[in-house]
Amino acid sequence: MKEKMIGGLQKFSKAMISSVLYLPAIGLVMVVCNIFTNANITNALPFLQQDWLYIPFKVIYDALLSIFANLGPIFAIGIAFGLAKKKKEHAALVAFMSLFVYLAAQQSFLTLTDRLTETTGGATGQAMMLGFQVINAGVFIGIIIGVIVGVVHNKYCDKDLGSIFSVYGGTKFVFLVMIPIMLVLAIGFVYIWPPIQHGINNLTHFIGTSGAPGFFVFGFLNRLLIPTGLHQILESVIYYTDLGGVAEVGGQVIAGARNIALAEIADPETTKLHISTVFACASIAKMFGLTGAGLAMLKCSKPEQKTKAKAIFIPAILTSALTGITEPLEFTFLFVSPMLFVIHSVLTGCALVALYLLNVSCCTMGSLIDVFLYNVPAGVQKTNWPMFFVVGIVLLVVYYFVFKWYILKFDVKTPGRDDSDEVALVTKDDYKKKKAKDVSDDKIKNDKTTALETGRKILEAVGGEENIASIDNCFTRLRLELKDLDVLDEQLLKETGSKGIVKRGQETQIIYGTDVNKYRKMLEDYLETLED
Repeated sequence: MKEKMIGGLQKFSKAMISSVLYLPAIGLVMVVCNIFTNANITNALPFLQQDWLYIPFKVIYDALLSIFANLGPIFAIGIAFGLAKKKKEHAALVAFMSLFVYLAAQQSFLTLTDRLTETTGGATGQAMMLGFQVINAGVFIGIIIGVIVGVVHNKYCDKDLGSIFSVYGGTKFVFLVMIPIMLVLAIGFVYIWPPIQHGINNLTHFIGTSGAPGFFVFGFLNRLLIPTGLHQILESVIYYTDLGGVAEVGGQVIAGARNIALAEIADPETTKLHISTVFACASIAKMFGLTGAGLAMLKCSKPEQKTKAKAIFIPAILTSALTGITEPLEFTFLFVSPMLFVIHSVLTGCALVALYLLNVSCCTMGSLIDVFLYNVPAGVQKTNWPMFFVVGIVLLVVYYFVFKWYILKFDVKTPGRDDSDEVALVTKDDYKKKKAKDVSDDKIKNDKTTALETGRKILEAVGGEENIASIDNCFTRLRLELKDLDVLDEQLLKETGSKGIVKRGQETQIIYGTDVNKYRKMLEDYLETLED
């Protein structure tokens, strides 16, 4: 039962990724636009005040802001698409139509029962969504509809109603099933959502007023849940829903820590970012903490293995700090010593507490690059960004000495401290093999035949087409839901370029790094040849 529940949450987490992955990129473009429209900058650089510069960037900013204002519909479509095992585009379309059924039905019911308020806003409990005035469930209704559509779609998308009613079968039947479900949901939410919203408001108030404990718990769980993938759920509800705080910015009510931060950065009337922005600073551990951890593991490596250790750790450290991709480092010490991962989680929570106590309210999407882009233009008064780096440097030092002490004290076999091939000095033969692999990698990028061969090897290693239930990926891992895990050939996967394998329930996560999209395409392209 527990395994089944974890598996379900992991599937939901994967589905959330399909929508959430776009938001950092959108936020980055908005920040760039804000640089050209920010009053502090344009006053210092008068040439930026020209209409031919100001207007295009302002238009783009306002256009992209609409994405964050409509996360409910986006999550409904994205989650349904992500949960669907096949015919994903049909699931997305059904989710979109189901959302309209829900919105129109609820507005009609509110009107007919004299519950429709003259105005919208926090006090009324009603809001506008896609032109309809409805109960303000925000992002949550999108998530709920997306999940329902995904489940119903997977159950009925191949439903055969016989020759007479065949036109109503398949994905059309899915939508027919969704109509009464949406009617019940629309009316039911009128009665059940207000007390739920009251509970959320109380929880939000507790998190906001509890101060240090609330930020510590978030930071701790944000890292601790990494192995399960459930941290993405935690981040999504804090960053994009009421649970991450609610604030009025520029006359609009904004929910979610990251949404609030983006809105306040661009708002000239805001003098200090909302305290909930501290939640968006959890990535300080990625930039500084893991740098210290990586340097500690490098320092603890054996002298004769130092060269190989540098080749492993330096790129991993730079990747974590500059891009926010942490798997190479986090999974390294997770596998060799789970206790180091617990220490990592505790220190992340402590870092957020320090930022809160020092009144630091930076906004970051996960890397050093966006720390500068988001916060420097906003100014020191708004963000207190210099203290972010002060805390970060202190965190780096603490990580370094704590990790170094623990590794040496308990003789933890981190890379460079054992005799495995992975950390051995590079021999002449190793060099030749590496050169051959580099040539092979270049051919994979340019030679379709070789790419298909790699796809064939991946498919063979995971037990063939019939053993794959679903294919997905995140930033660095190819995520496959396999029917039988016993047939997995890990050695063959290593030959394709895999850097490691993580098994969670029926899901197998194959770590390929930032080239993961290339490997997913190889697999899918080869599967297409089988269909032909």
